Amino acid sequence: MKENLIVALFIVILSSCKQKPHVNSYRPYSNDLTIVRDRLGKRVDSLLLREIAVGFSGSVVVSVNDTVILQKGYGWTDSLKSHTVKPSTQFYLASTTKGITGVLTLVAQQKGILKTSDSLSMLDENCPTHFRNISIHDMLVHTSGLSNEYETYGATTREANMELLYQRPLGPKGEFKYSSAGYWLTAAVIEKISGITYEEFARKNLFERAMMKNTDFWFEADEQHKDAFAQKLKKFPPGDLHPNWGYRASGGITTNIIDLNTYFKALTTFQILNKGSLDQLFGPHLTLESGIGIGYGWYTTTTSRGIREIWSRGGESFGHNSAIRWFVDENVAILILTNCGEIESGGEANRTVSDKIENFIFKVS
Repeated sequence: MKENLIVALFIVILSSCKQKPHVNSYRPYSNDLTIVRDRLGKRVDSLLLREIAVGFSGSVVVSVNDTVILQKGYGWTDSLKSHTVKPSTQFYLASTTKGITGVLTLVAQQKGILKTSDSLSMLDENCPTHFRNISIHDMLVHTSGLSNEYETYGATTREANMELLYQRPLGPKGEFKYSSAGYWLTAAVIEKISGITYEEFARKNLFERAMMKNTDFWFEADEQHKDAFAQKLKKFPPGDLHPNWGYRASGGITTNIIDLNTYFKALTTFQILNKGSLDQLFGPHLTLESGIGIGYGWYTTTTSRGIREIWSRGGESFGHNSAIRWFVDENVAILILTNCGEIESGGEANRTVSDKIENFIFKVS
């Protein structure tokens, strides 16, 4: 009997020593952290309260001269309108995640474990001939020739992801063709050279350093907690709720507006990347005929006022969309997370509502 107890105790100790996977558990704030500051903050708040009547639900941060004048939630997290959106409410970032993957790639470059000029042939000995000259830079600026067909949804391992992507035909290298696949491959490279998962690398090198305490990944999302998580307009297929490469690195990060602003401020004050890396992140590395400059998940345009805007945004078919818009020379930033999809004229709310805020602040007719 004594020997059996000793064996049982030994098994319990061994089990407790195993590394437990990260599990999302909402980390509550002491209050809802709503901020409405100064005359301009109050006027933008009034504007957004009117947007609720046309279907807007989401959270917004507006900062002017590095001071947050508005941080507030609007509308409801669910279709039953039983829970209001707060600054702490979590949303899916969608393709704004690509900008985070760009940041993580440059963190890895600063650490000396890769260079964005490295080609797949240097990083993967199994790389097919027609992929060998594709660089990390090519993948991040969408000039690799990779398609945007979502062929790796359901691939649960890095190896399966890369094998599926390698089977796809390539388009002309050097031409801009928006592709999430380049970000999946970049994440695979980060995993292979760092020896840890993309998620672990993100937590250690960004989330923890920037104090983003409620930022996680789609397969950890506690969507049943309707007071903390904004609901989707339609549900994921059950298989997509598990870790798979169809969402990794190109979308799938969940966060709230507080953490999104914390990330933005840490990034733009050189707490994560040095100036050279930040310039490389934003670009532009090429400029399209439309005038959009291409960075690493970030873009630059010139406003009607002749001011440079740096931005990152994303939208999902299930209604969640996001945007970070930084009017650099005017020192104004607009950050938005929503779960209402398209409203009013048919545009996604991350664009239409943030446009209204921009036009109001700068009195653009």
